[in-house]
Amino acid sequence: MEVKALKSITGHAGAIYDVCLSANTSCFSTSADKYVAKWKLDEGTQDKFAAKLEFSGYRLALNPTKNILAVGNSRGGIHVIDLTTKQEVRLMSQHQSAVFSLVYSPKTNEFYSGDNDGFFCVWNGDNFDLKLTLPLECGKIRNIALNEDASFIALSCQDGVVRIFETSFFNESFSLQAHKEGANCSIFDGDVLYTGGKDAHISLWDWKNKKRILHIPAHNFAVYDFLLMGNKKWLVSSSFDKTIKVWDAKTLKIIKRLEKRDGGHSHVVNRLAKLDENKFLSVGDDRQIIVWEIKE
Repeated sequence: MEVKALKSITGHAGAIYDVCLSANTSCFSTSADKYVAKWKLDEGTQDKFAAKLEFSGYRLALNPTKNILAVGNSRGGIHVIDLTTKQEVRLMSQHQSAVFSLVYSPKTNEFYSGDNDGFFCVWNGDNFDLKLTLPLECGKIRNIALNEDASFIALSCQDGVVRIFETSFFNESFSLQAHKEGANCSIFDGDVLYTGGKDAHISLWDWKNKKRILHIPAHNFAVYDFLLMGNKKWLVSSSFDKTIKVWDAKTLKIIKRLEKRDGGHSHVVNRLAKLDENKFLSVGDDRQIIVWEIKE
């Protein structure tokens, strides 16, 4: 296998905390410099969009049908930006602490958010009316993942538990004691769930039976994000240790380690975004957006 850094895009003046796709040829990013920017991936240049925030944006989520971009910030606000008019149309203030997780579900037409104090919120995907708030008392909710048909949602929590809720009434269906030092991320693959933690381990679960299948030391420091690539043959992970790793998704055996000398990041790798089955983006504290390609 060959994994190649195709392009490095720079322009932010601070660490990049999140990235999400607008289309296969563009993406949005949010940074410590308090700007949300749009980038042309083919050209590696900034598109004609930038939003200046009062506080740093930590998380992004896009409703492509309504052309709405949501940005969760470091003080608990969620900015709702109409991308057609390029104007902020609402600023939600339900959260009282930093929004560390934010995702949009096209199947339920809902946004889901989680904050530093363990509050989980459900929002209408069209107008951002608040539908539900759950105080989970779990510490920071670092990541929210949806399964394929959006019938379940997994919350990775600071107390080390991954809590799985059904999305009809938001009852807690499963609770996985995943990572002692804190759960940071998860991703579904049918009846399988991958979790990553502050303990630098990756776990593979039969989540419906609450059975851990594998638990491996994966990075030198905390695991921050996941992708499934190559029609779910490969699991890609990013870490506080400045590396990206590609794993065999079934066995969790390492295939590739990507670091600065491979065209990768010189600082913490915060988030990943999937372009297609063989290409993905990574962003980090070194202010780079890197476009990667996997070739067998």
